[in-house]
Amino acid sequence: MTKLTAESFEAFIKSGATTLKAVLFYGQDEGLVEECRERAAKAVVSDLRDPFRVVQLTPSQIRDDPALLQSEADAISLMGGRRVIMIRGADNVFTSVLKNFLPDYKSDALIIVTAGALKTKDSLPLLFEKTVGAGVLPCYADEGAGVKKLVVQALSEAGLTASGDVVSFIADNLGANRLLSRSELAKLVTYMGDSKTVRMEDAAACIGDASALSIDEMLYALTGGDQKILHETLDRLFAEGEAPIMLLRAAAAHLRKFHTALGKVEDGKTVSEAVGALFLHFKRVEQFKSQMRLWSTAKIGRALDLLVQTERACKKAGIPQNLMVARVFLQIAAQAKK
Repeated sequence: MTKLTAESFEAFIKSGATTLKAVLFYGQDEGLVEECRERAAKAVVSDLRDPFRVVQLTPSQIRDDPALLQSEADAISLMGGRRVIMIRGADNVFTSVLKNFLPDYKSDALIIVTAGALKTKDSLPLLFEKTVGAGVLPCYADEGAGVKKLVVQALSEAGLTASGDVVSFIADNLGANRLLSRSELAKLVTYMGDSKTVRMEDAAACIGDASALSIDEMLYALTGGDQKILHETLDRLFAEGEAPIMLLRAAAAHLRKFHTALGKVEDGKTVSEAVGALFLHFKRVEQFKSQMRLWSTAKIGRALDLLVQTERACKKAGIPQNLMVARVFLQIAAQAKK
């Protein structure tokens, strides 16, 4: 029975992911969820493209064929070595599928399940938390000391150093999404070239007016219904080369935070308690509370459907992605004021 922390997750990785037979990563920070999924899988199989040792299943495949998961779990790699079974996009409905399988699971393949912004007491996290040999790690948005730790780690891995003031500046100007933060730090590493010490002017040139700030501004313009600011920030982000699909996913993660907060309020929490559980940047807390009044869970559901449909359309050849993303964002922003 394991509820993982950042420290125990690191120990799990260092063990070669041998201390648990199944693990669930969930939370509003999709970037961090994906990062944890990849790290856990690579602790077992270095090449995640290996078709003999890595299997990717969907919840719907397993629901349609209940024997599929057990069959894959019992399979032996033709080339030898432990296997990984990844199941992405799970939700609480998937609990009924796993509740009989997980407690009796004895094979050595590591099962990795990922999900969105579930609640701590939801059935799927509770199943993993209470099952012997299984673990669960909620992935909350980076903030405060967590962002600084991420910055120091990323710079160190790239062989770079920076003073405390520079690290603080970078951390203060990164967003709360791990995937976007990693992207910004990767840009800084590339910008540094052969230089090994990040100066304040380097950080300011690459991070201070960078897309992490613009993305954050864009997201709050989206949920605040400010079409003028939304249009301006989108133009800036597209000019800087931000990927349209990345912006769609950032918007989806942002909207899910509102969905989570509104759900907590419906469950009897105060607005302050609901928002506090999201670990937002302190500068955005009051703005988030104010924008909550503009949304309902039903409106957010419709907006998320639009984002999913747009991402699918963007993946078709010949589609003008920037135009499609701008159109759906403006459509969602208009809904905020209705």
